[in-house]
Amino acid sequence: MSVIDKKYREKCWSVRDDYWKCLDMNKEEKEKCLQFRQLFESSCPATWVVHFDQKHEYDIFKRQLALGQVETDKLKSIKQQPKS
Repeated sequence: MSVIDKKYREKCWSVRDDYWKCLDMNKEEKEKCLQFRQLFESSCPATWVVHFDQKHEYDIFKRQLALGQVETDKLKSIKQQPKS
């Protein structure tokens, strides 16, 4: 992979942020963000798109976990243990 110049990186990050904002505003209607998604995919290397998608999902998970909105398997098993 060749070196990606600063302007290319900045454009990629900018369209990524726009796409993420759209997703956050339209949680239930992701189809409203298709144009942002297409621009994101065309402005960033494919490997970055995969990485950023995973990062966005993980960031959402961490926020929900911190707010107590997610139950992991470990949390579920702890809650199901009988009290002595």
